[in-house]
Amino acid sequence: MVTKGRISRVDVQQNTQITTLKGAKIGDTEAQIKSLYSGQIKVTPHKYVQGGHYLTFIPKDRADRNYRLVFETDGKLVTEFRSGKLPEVEYVEGCS
Repeated sequence: MVTKGRISRVDVQQNTQITTLKGAKIGDTEAQIKSLYSGQIKVTPHKYVQGGHYLTFIPKDRADRNYRLVFETDGKLVTEFRSGKLPEVEYVEGCS
């Protein structure tokens, strides 16, 4: 996603080879994500997937306070994820 000529968000869908710095990827369990980012995951219900969740990593570092990493799940496994700055990273719908 580009906002005012700058990249504001990157979405990862379908590609199971792309990982975060900590190694999280599509297909990981919710428990794996919570373990990798212990104490920094906020869980909220998925808007479109019944039983699914958004697992949002909230950085502790003050310099990163305006950024997030959001994992979408089907209730068990990560189906896609995105990273970027607020507020764009929290938009449920990406670019069309």
